[in-house]
Amino acid sequence: MYERLLNKYAINQLGYVVDDLEKAARTHAALFGSGPFVYFSAPAPARTLFRGQEVQNTVDVAYGMYGDLQIELIKPTSFDPTPYNTPARLGFNHFSVWVDDFDAAVEDFAEAGFEVAMLMESSGGLQVAYVDCLDTWGHYVEIHNPQPYLVDMCKQLSTGWDGTDPFRKMGS
Repeated sequence: MYERLLNKYAINQLGYVVDDLEKAARTHAALFGSGPFVYFSAPAPARTLFRGQEVQNTVDVAYGMYGDLQIELIKPTSFDPTPYNTPARLGFNHFSVWVDDFDAAVEDFAEAGFEVAMLMESSGGLQVAYVDCLDTWGHYVEIHNPQPYLVDMCKQLSTGWDGTDPFRKMGS
C-alpha cells in the first residue's frame, strides 16, 4: 500500500518549521541554490481542527523553489497544537501532495492506516489535510488541491535568478 501511495501522488513541496524565516531562507539558498524566498504573514484559516479540536493556527511563511520542488518555510505564530509544533521540533515537517480529488486522496491515506491530524479550511475555501505519518516516516503529509498561482510566482522569480536578494517581502 505504501508504494501505491508514493507512486500515485507526486511530491510537490517540502515544508520546514523554522524559528527565523530570514535566516532559514538565506541558509537554504546558500546551501542548495534554492530561492529566492518570498515571505508574508499567512491569513488565519477560516477554521482549523487539530485531532478534532478547533485551534488557532497562524503562521508566517516563506516560499521558494528548488528546481521544480517548492520549499515552504513555516514559523508558527500561534501556540495551540498544530502539525507545526506537535511534536515540538524544528526542521523537516512535511511533504505536500497536490491532488485533483481531495476527498479521494484523504481516503487513500486512511485506507493505508494514516489518520488526519489536522483539517484546515482557508478563508478562500481551500481544504488542507495534514496526515499523521510520524510513526512510519517521521513527518506529516500535507494534502490539498493545486495552488498554481503561488508556484507560478515562485518559478517566475527563480527563472534566471542570480542568487542575490534571497529573502523578499511578498509584493516587493
